[in-house]
Amino acid sequence: MGLLDRFRKFERPDPPERVTVEAIGWVRNDVGKPRPHRWEEVESRIELLPGHAERLRGLDDYSHVLVVFHMDLAADAPEKPSTLHVEGVETGILATRSQLRPNHLGVAAVPLLGVDGTVLHVRGIDAIDGTPVLDLKPYLPRYDSHPDATIPGE
Repeated sequence: MGLLDRFRKFERPDPPERVTVEAIGWVRNDVGKPRPHRWEEVESRIELLPGHAERLRGLDDYSHVLVVFHMDLAADAPEKPSTLHVEGVETGILATRSQLRPNHLGVAAVPLLGVDGTVLHVRGIDAIDGTPVLDLKPYLPRYDSHPDATIPGE
């Protein structure tokens, strides 16, 4: 890309309605079924496919990672609610951390305890054993931390 190309108008094509992704690995832990609470102390391994080894270079220099995962068991849930009752308040599903979301995606910012080859050791990811991992990113406090964030009722 030349210097002049940076200043030319970009015509964005229509965005796709359907997106296809592939797992890069899986969560491994002792949690066998979904649960709403008590994830803080769960230690998990994220076992990546061997082809992703080079992509991990430098990630172990970070204290925390963002993990994007697919809550695959929720895709077969018979109920697809638009709202849930959270602490007695009817709340839109997108205002919760429920797995019953439209695309069943989870995102967790977790401490990175270590990296052994293509295995990451983390704590606190709210994903059960066998959950497909779609992506990893380093946690960057200047972008990912918002100390002035508010939570209803707190």
